Amino acid sequence: MKILYDHQAFAFQSHGGISRCFAELYKHLPKDIEAEIALDESSNVYMNEMGIGKPFGYWLDHFILPIQWPMKKKMFVAYNLMRGKGEGYYWNQSKYNKEFTVKRLSKGGFDVFHPTYYDDYFLPYLNGKPFVLTIHDMIPELYPQYYPRNDIQIKMKKKLAPLATAIIAVSENTKRDIVRLLNVPEEKIHVIYHGCSFPKKSDFAVPYHQPYLLFVGERGLYKNFVPFVYHITPVLKRHPKLTVICTGRPFTEFETQLINECGVCDRFVHHWVNTDEEFFALYHQALCFVFTSEYEGFGIPILEAYTADCPVMLNHASCFPEIAGDAAIYFEMETGASNLAEKMEEMLSMSHEEREDLLAKQRKRLTLYSWDKSAEQLSQIYRQVAEKHGC
Repeated sequence: MKILYDHQAFAFQSHGGISRCFAELYKHLPKDIEAEIALDESSNVYMNEMGIGKPFGYWLDHFILPIQWPMKKKMFVAYNLMRGKGEGYYWNQSKYNKEFTVKRLSKGGFDVFHPTYYDDYFLPYLNGKPFVLTIHDMIPELYPQYYPRNDIQIKMKKKLAPLATAIIAVSENTKRDIVRLLNVPEEKIHVIYHGCSFPKKSDFAVPYHQPYLLFVGERGLYKNFVPFVYHITPVLKRHPKLTVICTGRPFTEFETQLINECGVCDRFVHHWVNTDEEFFALYHQALCFVFTSEYEGFGIPILEAYTADCPVMLNHASCFPEIAGDAAIYFEMETGASNLAEKMEEMLSMSHEEREDLLAKQRKRLTLYSWDKSAEQLSQIYRQVAEKHGC
């Protein structure tokens, strides 16, 4: 059986997120599943590591001669204009790879197609072949205050969900949202949890000698960073050596102003993470990882913290109780009210035995999740879909 994946996630992401999930599934598929990723040129680190496609810029570098000279880029763009590719063709990974994927679809020779995002460009080229759609979350549909109603995700999910032979959801919570918001039959949706590809150890020397809490990733919109700052401020003032390390993008002007107004400007530190080993060390040395988000499709940082033996504190919302079970400390983060400060004080006062008990629960919980298990479950869906369509 042969599965064809498209370019989408690997064209708009250089690393992390959806592209990493698909890369891990691809690598862990059982041997009786032959898979191909239709990708010609990409800056995605996982594709480059596996030698799939060419590194982004290959065609420009090898245009006429594999050397650089003045005006080469302009000549390359003019060449593509003559071929009807449009100005700036070299810089548009998605457009370039979409054409490559369409050619691959038209060629046939696969049993099931699995797009890696929501662009519907492939529909005219399936030639009767079934496709499987992964829906990672329903965030744009659930938060209209942050996303326009004509958002591409909203439009395309609504169009593609009824047409897909099977839909993959990454949690039961996401599945319920898909059923409710897209009116998809429950039996069409299969829940397959993520695994974790984090390293098991790291030699990175964390540059922070004071105890710190770890806040990972994005901080805007539904991530609840603003209420987190307000509710953690009294805790920081009661514990003068305690710091909050934030990864992801540098603090915005608004965030910096907020932290200053709360009088804790010296207690929030931004740390730019370069490698998984560095990330592992940050988790491992933290007093705890705090996940305040209001909604996630799955919550991979939970598994990352588990892997690094970092105590986890979670907002009691969304899929978090489903993923973490009893292997976390939960707090409430409702509008206008939160017991985060109280639960944080409880965490800070935990004895060595209590902390080890929590970590033991986290290690046990982590055994439920692996990319091998996820890929095997996905392969079963592929077999069912292919059999249903006589492939």
